[in-house]
Amino acid sequence: MTARVLTLVLLLASTASASTQVHYVMGTFLRVVVDDDAPPVVFEECFARARRLDRTFSRFDPASELVRLNAAAGGPASAEFRCTLDRALELTRATDGAFDPSVGAVTALWRAPERPAVATVAAARRTIGRVAVDGDRVTLGPGTVLDFDGFVKGVAVDACVDALRAAGVTRALVSFGESSLYGLGAPRGTDAWTFDLRGPDPSAVVGRLVLRDRGASVSAVFGGDGRRAHVVDPRTGAPLRDAAVSVIVAPSATDAEAWSKAALVAGPAGVRIAERGGVEAARLDRRGVAIGASMRGARSLRMFDRPRALAGEVALR
Repeated sequence: MTARVLTLVLLLASTASASTQVHYVMGTFLRVVVDDDAPPVVFEECFARARRLDRTFSRFDPASELVRLNAAAGGPASAEFRCTLDRALELTRATDGAFDPSVGAVTALWRAPERPAVATVAAARRTIGRVAVDGDRVTLGPGTVLDFDGFVKGVAVDACVDALRAAGVTRALVSFGESSLYGLGAPRGTDAWTFDLRGPDPSAVVGRLVLRDRGASVSAVFGGDGRRAHVVDPRTGAPLRDAAVSVIVAPSATDAEAWSKAALVAGPAGVRIAERGGVEAARLDRRGVAIGASMRGARSLRMFDRPRALAGEVALR
């Protein structure tokens, strides 16, 4: 299940003492801002971890572990691959299948220029969920294709945060495409890392996302024409067409990525379902804004009285 992921505007990208590096990884920009004393090797470790994950989980690189396992219907897998897959499958169960990494055969159909036939989609949908991990081996059912798009960016964000913490950094931002995020501590003199958030109309800013020692993911559908899709419901094989935005704040960027996709797929019930999973959730669509009780209590999303014109620095995914 892929997602067209919403761009955020980073309001506090740096302070007078902060150091920032931005590298192009996984088809988008990975930004690391450290507002703390840290040697350059800290940045190097962050980007090295992200590139290693890209080499493992890329669906574009014919030499990646993901491509190899998909082509062979499984086989011996690295510990990193198995650990990531195990967590993804746990989140599949937690979201009742609204997020599922084994949806690749379906998403491939909806990425094509032509609308797939109903029977073709139905056949691809039957491949979902046929995944097993036994020891060091992964087994895929006939035609099953794993697709970690989006999700692995959250994994990379968390891996970078782990490296920062290990180096003693207490104030940093890790932002992958401005959509998979983690705010470690807060910039000097402030309470949190702060972002402007676009709504279902991507030309307008509607609120502010606030992070401190939390991960987040923002996913969106800006409307589909029924032929190509950015987000597919694994339970039906159908693309999402209605413009909507889901915002999840969670202890990790990994969990936030899965729940943001699930909240989109679940429709108006997405906030309630996500909150049952123990994360903060909000959903914005043409009908209005639904903010869960946990997010309201934490005040991690603060809506404006009226939409504002987009301004500031934007990094496109």
